[in-house]
Amino acid sequence: MRRHRGTGQFPQCRRREARLAQSAEGSPAAVPDLLPADDVSTPEHQSLAHEAAVASTVLLHNRSAALPLPASLTSLAVIGPAGADVLPGVSGSTYVDPGAWTTPLRAIRARAGGSVEVTHAQGTKGDVPLTTVPSAVLRTSAGTAGLTGTYYAGADATGTPLTTRTDAEVDFTTAPADGLPDVWSAKWTGTLTPAATGLHRFSLLPAGTTTLKINGTTVVSGTRQMRRFFLGPYDYPLQGTAELTAGRPVTVELTYTNATAEPGTCGLTLGWQPDSLIPAAVAAARAADTAVVFANRVAGEAMDHERLELPGDQNQLISAVAAANPRTIVVLNTDGPVATPWLDDVEAVIQAWYGGRGMGTALAAVLFGDSDPSGRLPVTFPAHAGQGPGTTTATYPGTNGTVSYDEGIAVGYRHYDAKGQQPRFPFGHGLSYTTFAHGSLEAAWDRTAKHVTLSVTVTNTGRRQGTDVVQVYATLPAAAEAEPRRLVAFRKVVLPAAGSKRLTLTIPAQDLTVWKAGAWTLVPGPYTFATARSSRGLTAQRTLTVS
Repeated sequence: MRRHRGTGQFPQCRRREARLAQSAEGSPAAVPDLLPADDVSTPEHQSLAHEAAVASTVLLHNRSAALPLPASLTSLAVIGPAGADVLPGVSGSTYVDPGAWTTPLRAIRARAGGSVEVTHAQGTKGDVPLTTVPSAVLRTSAGTAGLTGTYYAGADATGTPLTTRTDAEVDFTTAPADGLPDVWSAKWTGTLTPAATGLHRFSLLPAGTTTLKINGTTVVSGTRQMRRFFLGPYDYPLQGTAELTAGRPVTVELTYTNATAEPGTCGLTLGWQPDSLIPAAVAAARAADTAVVFANRVAGEAMDHERLELPGDQNQLISAVAAANPRTIVVLNTDGPVATPWLDDVEAVIQAWYGGRGMGTALAAVLFGDSDPSGRLPVTFPAHAGQGPGTTTATYPGTNGTVSYDEGIAVGYRHYDAKGQQPRFPFGHGLSYTTFAHGSLEAAWDRTAKHVTLSVTVTNTGRRQGTDVVQVYATLPAAAEAEPRRLVAFRKVVLPAAGSKRLTLTIPAQDLTVWKAGAWTLVPGPYTFATARSSRGLTAQRTLTVS
């Protein structure tokens, strides 16, 4: 694993770090080089990376105990970006190059050994830019190869054009036409004639805002401030799909403005993938006992996801594989919540986040049951795009440059509780390969020390070692006018089969306060404390008076 030494927000803004040491006589003393070594891939580092990845892996769904994989397994199809094309981390200031690492595909094959035949089908290119659409499939209204490009001053692609010309393809990183002002826009029109019938995938890689319409229907739309971050190898395309028929032309309308790009920059690439990889993946899944499908979504600074759907054709891939093999397991390698329209068709879902250097070995350990998935969700997965805060245009992305912040204290899981919304997966959710029981909850208020002490016994009621995360939520008195429930404590505990442990948690009074009359205030009255496995999975509760 390789560390990237400190840089500022942009590569041209590099920071110079230095320390000055002064001797007793006032003269400068020698300063040793305190920068960390480039290579931190010692066995100890590798073991820690593996343990961290296992500890953060969340088992979201596990119908009929599909995981861990059974000992009777003889064949396994690994599908999707699971090799060198998997994303081990994000881009931007947090990017870390994992160096030489074991990819999920290699780790799964190593763990499976000779008793399980492991095949791999790409299935999807994942969350990457696609090859530029060539002029050979494009035609202007006059029949010339390419698209008609019309360029305008301003951000709206309206008014009197500055220039109109034929562009063989749309792929530029500097102003494509002469005489364009600092802020400009363009519209490309024409037709596209596919050579194949089936699912076609399109990508737009902009610095700015762009929309692609095919036969009048929006296929791709969105904004990127920059095409690539200054750290990390990833580009951040916008993605979409369309079903097309060989030899049948479709109309193309592509609009763009650099008004939303980093000042002084521009760029746009219209890419496509006319040959779907899904049929080969379906064939591999059909021939295997079980299929494991990996899905990628890139993330980084200055890049908001404008929708919940997995990018590109990944939802179609998962649905097609699940239709071919009911024993399908999905691994989500994403930064946060995504839509899961195929949830009822698959047996298990793992949220891997970006597991870094230890991602591959950790996933193999979890899939085969060598390790218990011990992560829990730090966010809520909504059931649909209309759930949760910030779902209106006024709240995101805002109107005329103004964002309305109207959720108040009802942020995150609090919003779902306040609005009575049932999420897909609640905050704090995560399954284990064993089962746990929480005993009765004891609670006491220490007026002198100003804290609440809670005690609960946790028992592993299953047949194997596992990890439980005991969460404590508090409901404040009505006079506090607070959220319905507030997470105030949690504790992770690893227990052997049939093992028990008594946990004691201390909650400072400060964690129970609300903002009233310009100060943090502890409102006296009845407080209800509940142990839970998630914000919606309460297990025991106790009410006591705090004053």
